[in-house]
Amino acid sequence: MPSDESPLEHRIQGSVVRPGDLHYDEYRKVFNGMIDHRPRLIIRCASPSDVVEGIAHARRQGLPLSVRAGGHGVTGDAVLDDSVCLDLRPMNSITIDPDSRRARVGGGANWGEFDAAAQKYGLAVTGGRIRGTGVAGLTLGSGSGWLERKLGLTCDSLASVEIVTADGKVLRASETENQELFWGVRGGGGNFGVVTEFEFRLHPVGPQVLGGLVMYPPFQVAELIRHFRDFMATAPDEVGAGLAFISAPDEPFVPEFARGKPVVGAVLSYFGPVAEGEEVLRPLREFGPPVRDMVAPISYTDLQGLLEPGTHEGMQNYWKAEFLAGLPDEAIDHIVRFTQSVPSRFTQTLLMPLGGALARVDNDAMAFGQREAPFNLHILSMWEDPADSERQISWTREFHRAIQPYSTGGAYLNFIGKEGGDRIKAAFGPEKYERLVELKRRYDPANVFAGNQNIPPQAETEQEPEETGEQGHFAPLAVLELLNGMWIARALQVAAQLRIAEQLGDGPRTLAELAAECGCEPAALGRLISALSTVGFFARTGEDKIQQTPLSAVLADGHPHSVGAVARLFGSTWQWQAWSQLEYSVRHGKPALDQVVGTSLPDFLDTMSPEDGALFDQAMTGLSRFLNRTILNAYDFSGAGRIADVSGGHGTLLIDILAGDPSLTGVLLDRPAVTAKVREKTREAGLGGRLDVVDCDYLESLPEQADTIVLNRVLHDWDDDSAARILRACRAALRPGGRIVVVEQLMTGDKRAAFLDLQMLVLRGGRERTRTEMAELFERSGLRLAETINTTSPMCLLIGHSLDH
Repeated sequence: MPSDESPLEHRIQGSVVRPGDLHYDEYRKVFNGMIDHRPRLIIRCASPSDVVEGIAHARRQGLPLSVRAGGHGVTGDAVLDDSVCLDLRPMNSITIDPDSRRARVGGGANWGEFDAAAQKYGLAVTGGRIRGTGVAGLTLGSGSGWLERKLGLTCDSLASVEIVTADGKVLRASETENQELFWGVRGGGGNFGVVTEFEFRLHPVGPQVLGGLVMYPPFQVAELIRHFRDFMATAPDEVGAGLAFISAPDEPFVPEFARGKPVVGAVLSYFGPVAEGEEVLRPLREFGPPVRDMVAPISYTDLQGLLEPGTHEGMQNYWKAEFLAGLPDEAIDHIVRFTQSVPSRFTQTLLMPLGGALARVDNDAMAFGQREAPFNLHILSMWEDPADSERQISWTREFHRAIQPYSTGGAYLNFIGKEGGDRIKAAFGPEKYERLVELKRRYDPANVFAGNQNIPPQAETEQEPEETGEQGHFAPLAVLELLNGMWIARALQVAAQLRIAEQLGDGPRTLAELAAECGCEPAALGRLISALSTVGFFARTGEDKIQQTPLSAVLADGHPHSVGAVARLFGSTWQWQAWSQLEYSVRHGKPALDQVVGTSLPDFLDTMSPEDGALFDQAMTGLSRFLNRTILNAYDFSGAGRIADVSGGHGTLLIDILAGDPSLTGVLLDRPAVTAKVREKTREAGLGGRLDVVDCDYLESLPEQADTIVLNRVLHDWDDDSAARILRACRAALRPGGRIVVVEQLMTGDKRAAFLDLQMLVLRGGRERTRTEMAELFERSGLRLAETINTTSPMCLLIGHSLDH
């Protein structure tokens, strides 16, 4: 048997694919063309033991882990940058037992494969509306399909799963084994492990059903939606239906006047006798009259492919979704307005009625809930040209905002992108979410499985427990736990200073080896590592060696997303001294650092020692590189013309923007003490004459005009009066029709922003702001806040235009 030290290829039955290998680009490609992630290696898993090895390898190397089945999710989490990607697609075996009406389905199978196998026996389970969708992702996220009103969700027919957990155990979860885990995987996504096999209860369906598309012209849309709403209120469970707002294809069966124009198509199906279905569906088919009625007896597998002609792999995709509490006329008016002004002929909006069997399952039976909603609205924005992303995403967000007042507050998590922790909590509700957090702590305390709609093992905004009973001891314990945060922060900073993560870069080490390399007393170092392991940093192997974890790996300077320098910076003496004077800042509203070092932060940075200055530069550059990627993924700078990066520091964001588009030029504007240090670095960027570095007092004016002005984490350094002066100077330098892009972390009640606000008070006298406060600051400066764009980091982009234009 191969040892843990042998090459990974020798320890697995499948294969390993790395950058540069044949098929690497093919295997890393996902459905959403906006995603272009490059994993460090892809493990083509052939068995559960390969999955075990893959998880262990990722943990030993301190790399993120992603799991791919269909790769159809809009988030692109199936393949992550610099990760170990477990590609389950070779594990696509399907076994159908027609006598017991059971199916065993490999974790890498897709719905087209599953449906084809089950339909040989006239059996099915609720499945995805696109056949390339992975069985795993759809099922674990709940599972919506045309059969949901007849049979319930996909997870309602799930009998058991085989799952590999973060510690490498292969478990079976069902109603009789590991029941709590089984409760969680039905709706909780991939948060608890890698499911390598699904067992389903199958149901008689087909092989022939009544189904097809009925197309209506745009002038009938409002009346059709109302008619559809009223029809579905009393429709039997056998009716599977949805309204698809699309652009008519350029096909012979579509009248010429309608081709390429917005139309609405009713996707209709009846899962009962065909003759019976003809009568039941007649009120919908005769409404209009329609442009084209294509409902007829068809195979169930053809019904599953009805929406595929308008769904092209590799398109730019941005999705929103809401469960609707009802469908009043006002909501219908919004749907009509937006679907008749759709900016892309590929975009689809689906309005799907719920109820039936789906609504009759006990809401507490499994992690998925939200069963009371009568309708589900899914906006699937799709377009070809990445340069058109800003317009397409803006339309989608505006549509979503318009429909939100009619929402229950929940959504299928499979139907949305990355919308943050609050959105995930709302999808489950507070009680279920807390139960899922406890389950995560039990099965994945280090959050190895984070590439999903993530449920962290430590809730981000946990409330202090209330005092109960006579003892009243819960609140004091909660406060003491929070006070321990100082110890954790300091321990992390010391670990970064000792370079423990770097020493584990080539694999596990003994404590004696680590102590010798780090220059520490072994027992004391062991105590530090033991303490940090309780919060997910470092771990001990079965051979009593110390190994890396995904959290500790990013402390190493060589990691592509390293925060090691940031940790060492936060551990600097001057930072701790400033925070020790927090009371002074709170009493006087002035930065404590000025009292500690006798001058302001900018002047202090200009005069600090070369070693401290180099650490500050390394930390800020590393942090910027990490945040830059999230900014560039969220916002398209193509067409930005001449870009001025105000107080641009080391220029990392401007360099990354210009490197991605050779048509752009830019100028970095900053204080002379800063520009003197970065001129050589910008020359090394290889951008030729496209990047200038100019001295600037941006509190007064900018030395030249620009089409786009960027303020990246600048305004939070300043009080309101100074921030307004900077914005006014930017507005004055903005060319007609130009835009200002402000990057900041907004105050939303999140603890990160709240404590960063204290950091700005202590060090600079600046502040973090809410979106409303930012809008007021913009208006005060002669600007209009036109759009707020979230990123996958805590940063938001605030897009402003001059009120004069």
